[in-house]
Amino acid sequence: MTAIVIDSSYALACMMPGERRPDTMGLVLKEILLAPFIWPVEIASAVRNGVRRRRFDRSQADALASHVAGLDARIISPWHHEASRYLQLALAHDLTPYDAIYIDLCLSERAELATCDGELVHAASRVGIRIHS
Repeated sequence: MTAIVIDSSYALACMMPGERRPDTMGLVLKEILLAPFIWPVEIASAVRNGVRRRRFDRSQADALASHVAGLDARIISPWHHEASRYLQLALAHDLTPYDAIYIDLCLSERAELATCDGELVHAASRVGIRIHS
């Protein structure tokens, strides 16, 4: 099996009502999924925004958050505690430090990346990470 780092944009595209499902969804969801320590918070933030924008109500939000948790991604704790590492990756790839964490995890785990984020696709491609979008 292949290890694939799944970001919140991809997970939400797979699960959120009204979103276009990624073409690679069937393949990706059969593999070993990894996510960085920030992933659950990113999911919670996106679902909260859906409630605020009235895309769905609170009970639907709870169900969606549980459904995403059902993807069974293994949450990876920080492998270092140096803010400068995330800053340098972010500056080198013109990403937010949050997105740079996904690049760092892919490189450290020698994993592929599942994302719907165009900037993250571009940055990951530049460093040789295989992309699923």
